Amino acid sequence: MKYAIIDTETSGLFRFKDAAGVPVPADDPSQPRLAHLGVILVDEQLQEERSIDLYVRPDGWKMEPEAFAVNGLTDEFLAENGADVRDVLDQYVRVIDAGYVIVAFNAQFDCKQMRGELRRAGMDDRFEQTPNICVMRTSMALKIKKASGGGGFPKLADVCAHFGIDHKAVHTAGGDARAALEIFRRLHAAGMLPTARVHYAKTPPLHAVEPPAGLSGKGATVAVVDEFVSSRSERF
Repeated sequence: MKYAIIDTETSGLFRFKDAAGVPVPADDPSQPRLAHLGVILVDEQLQEERSIDLYVRPDGWKMEPEAFAVNGLTDEFLAENGADVRDVLDQYVRVIDAGYVIVAFNAQFDCKQMRGELRRAGMDDRFEQTPNICVMRTSMALKIKKASGGGGFPKLADVCAHFGIDHKAVHTAGGDARAALEIFRRLHAAGMLPTARVHYAKTPPLHAVEPPAGLSGKGATVAVVDEFVSSRSERF
């Protein structure tokens, strides 16, 4: 099985649910836009094949101050160095269609961000074709001490510190994807890879074959979906 480790930087803060707790669609007008995509393709032995590192040229949207404070991207930089969003999406889609399993530190965030951009471009969102592995959620089993001292999911920096990974290019899509790859390799070596699966906002579709409980062995398998039944409400 081959893997595509991805990371996205965006124009603003993403919303999974509104104030009432209702899931917000990926392509809702209030959602941020893709500003930077990093992808590292690896083979079955987790050896790097090639990488993709693309900025996106704004097509009417602007970077929000909160996002700039995190990733340092400006409207001017993106206008000069960014590619058309459809060209970026075409490369992403080719990766999915080639059978690579998506891996990300926060896979639900990154996959939802890409899903929203595909929908805005009038392209198939590849929802069912994008089973993914989240190394952030998998890392919870390690009970990593967070620098903040709080609970919940660890930050990328926390997991890197735990494994002794030198992560310098912080909050760049390429740099964060590379850090996620190093974490992925260590989880793989420890036999801690979960089943790659599609994540639904509500309940799984009918006739879905549930993956094994807990963590699998050193290889990841994809949950099989038979007679897939889905509604837009399940695939936010």
